[in-house]
Amino acid sequence: MAVKARCPGPTRVEDLIELRLLVELSALRRLTVRGLTDRELAALGKLARAAMRSAFAGDALGCRQAEIGFHLRLLELTGDRTLLAVGRPLLAAAGTAPGTRPAGGDEPAGLAAAGARDHCELVALLSDDLTAMADDLLRKHIGGSSGCRWGRQRTVG
Repeated sequence: MAVKARCPGPTRVEDLIELRLLVELSALRRLTVRGLTDRELAALGKLARAAMRSAFAGDALGCRQAEIGFHLRLLELTGDRTLLAVGRPLLAAAGTAPGTRPAGGDEPAGLAAAGARDHCELVALLSDDLTAMADDLLRKHIGGSSGCRWGRQRTVG
């Protein structure tokens, strides 16, 4: 008789961030070891620019979709179905977990654009084989210290 086990989802923002870091940094490191083709870099760049366009147009849904698409594509490029299976729900939960920035209305366009800019910079770092810098940027991006909307909320004042 098979026993079904269910892994509870993260309930705190810090847990969500930590899990995303484990999954996405692992994917990034695998990709930097094998290298990315010009075609793969171009596809990632297209997703990064789509997020930028949406952010500047005030299209929160379009920006969120492009951002998720970017992160999912990084996971897909590893060819590891387990990383993708774990990463997909983490990305879906990232915009809805308590304490994360919402996917809609009240987020300033500048914060969405900063997160989207991170994607563009990440593609540039990957294309220049600047692995350590790409790793640092992804860590800051997911952790929220670069203005990424899926990280911890930052208070002003």
